Amino acid sequence: RTKLVEKIAESDDTLIEKYLEGGELTDEEIHKGLREGSITRRFIPVVCGSAAGNIGIQQLLDTISVCLPSPLEMANITPIFGVNPRNDEKIERKPAESDPLSMRVFKTIADPFAGRLTIFRVFSGVLKADSTVYNSTRESREKIGNIFYPLGKKQVPVQKAGPGEIAVVAKLKYTKTGDTLCDMGNPIRFEQMKFADPMISYAIAPKSRGDEEKVSTGLQKMLDEDPTLKFHRDTETKEMILSGMGQVHLEVTLEKLKRKFGVEVEMKTPKIPYRETIKRSSRAQGRYKKQSGGRGQYGDCWIEIKPLRGGANFEFINKIVGGVIPRQYIPAIEKGITETMLGGIIAGYPMVDLQAKVYDGSYHPVDSSEMAFKIAGSMALKKAVQGANAVLLEPILKIEVVTPDEFLGNVIGDLNGKRGKVQGVEPMSGGNQNIIALVPMAETLTYANQLNSLTSGRGMYSIEFSHYEEVPAHLAQKIIAERTKPKEE
Repeated sequence: RTKLVEKIAESDDTLIEKYLEGGELTDEEIHKGLREGSITRRFIPVVCGSAAGNIGIQQLLDTISVCLPSPLEMANITPIFGVNPRNDEKIERKPAESDPLSMRVFKTIADPFAGRLTIFRVFSGVLKADSTVYNSTRESREKIGNIFYPLGKKQVPVQKAGPGEIAVVAKLKYTKTGDTLCDMGNPIRFEQMKFADPMISYAIAPKSRGDEEKVSTGLQKMLDEDPTLKFHRDTETKEMILSGMGQVHLEVTLEKLKRKFGVEVEMKTPKIPYRETIKRSSRAQGRYKKQSGGRGQYGDCWIEIKPLRGGANFEFINKIVGGVIPRQYIPAIEKGITETMLGGIIAGYPMVDLQAKVYDGSYHPVDSSEMAFKIAGSMALKKAVQGANAVLLEPILKIEVVTPDEFLGNVIGDLNGKRGKVQGVEPMSGGNQNIIALVPMAETLTYANQLNSLTSGRGMYSIEFSHYEEVPAHLAQKIIAERTKPKEE
């Protein structure tokens, strides 16, 4: 306590003089020193507690009341600036009722009974019930109905809200968290709030069949509440993917989904979008012949496949001469090849980076058809791939990890253990290091939890897709065996 009082006394010349003379400060003087030091940012008060255990909550509220400045005090320390959305001209707003209305939305709540609740703070002017405001972020108008003060779980109706006040309105159509609402005749747009990118993703599925639509609808409403959540359907793996800041974050989200919308969801690691390709050239014939009375089916083609470099996904070349295959059947051969590539051959993953050339074949003047040549093209590709040294490719991610100096060795060692390739390490301010590495996606699915453990919760990272690389042979065998196992059974 002595050290704390000394620090507080240093915030004011009068207080330090009295403290040095007498060694004691009254509660009022301590509060004054706390307030002055907090407002001028000479120090930052730290309060300990637990919201879950309702410990320290009253102390936190008391500290806010004592230490933090009112909007009027902050106007002289940190003026409120925005831009005119029409010309990007800088504008200042004062926390006064006489200034034009301006406010920012800082939270949205999806209430299953009241609908969407928008919580905002008024910076200037007065918001009145049953009025119209302008959303300068979305360039749209919003109708304001009743206004409420939030008081715990209760909402107290009021007729207006002024500078510095926090209030709630319901059922705004376009407004989202971070948006600026203002007077239509005096528009202003405040700097957009920046939200962290998700650090972890999981595949989710409802426990009860038929609840997919409920899950999707409920999560879309919860995305309004929490902009750090992301949700999408993976068109390739057919999974619903939920992304957030950590495993606990996602677990809390799914618990709220159950409580608010009555749907239970299971969470599991998402599937990896592997690819298939070939490493050498190969030739093969695809010949489809079917005779069962009446008109039969006949299609015959020879193709050559080669690895394709330079990032192109697929290339088809027609080298038929002399009419051995009529021109109208060539697109069917290409379609048979591309559809087979999409379904994969060695493990059921899409095939990429391949050139296919049709150079020979034959046809029947009566029995040949587009369907027959489509099947022939598919058969030719499957045979050719058998001699082309087909391999699996896996997505490689570029990962940037920020960690305190003392954990650098542990983090790099962990990345190396994940088949990662460290590209560089850059020193940062504050005793941190920025590590840049390339790591297979399969090794990063639970990295957020592992990094927290390695750095005592002080590390952070971001990831982005880089490229595809061949999967090591011993791992590819396991993936292919697991992928084809249900088919064999």
